[in-house]
Amino acid sequence: MNDTENENKTAAQTDLKALAEAYLDAFHKRDLDRCVDFFTDDATIDFNMTAYKGRQAIVDWHKDRFEADLKMLRLTNISVKGDTVVVDGVATSKRLVAWKAKSIAGRVTMRFADGKITSGKLSARMTNPLNMLREDMGTW
Repeated sequence: MNDTENENKTAAQTDLKALAEAYLDAFHKRDLDRCVDFFTDDATIDFNMTAYKGRQAIVDWHKDRFEADLKMLRLTNISVKGDTVVVDGVATSKRLVAWKAKSIAGRVTMRFADGKITSGKLSARMTNPLNMLREDMGTW
C-alpha cells in the first residue's frame, strides 16, 4: 500500500469513527430525528433476537429504547475495520434494573455504506463476574 492509499484508509476510518460517535451522541441526547437520519431507509437493527428493518422499524426501535432509558454508562473502545465500526461499552436501562442487573457489558456493531448505517447489531458481552463485583464495590 502506498502513502496515498494509507492516508485514504486512515481518513475513511476516522470518518466512520466520527459518524459512530455522532450517532452515539444523538442517542445520548434522545434526538430521534437525528438518530434516524444516520440510517439508510432499508437499514436493519438486530437487537435481542429481533430484526428491525426499514425506516419505521428503526424509529420504533429508538422510541422503545428511549422509553426504557437505555444509555451507555461507559465507552471502553471504538474500532474501525473496513466499513464496520465496533463499539464496546457498558450500558444500563430501566428494564435491566428491573431484572436486578445494574448494568451490562455490550457491543454495538455498525456497518456503513456511503456515510449511513446499513445495519446495526447490539449484543451483550460476557464479562468476568468478579470484575462486575469490583465495579459495584467501587474497587475497579
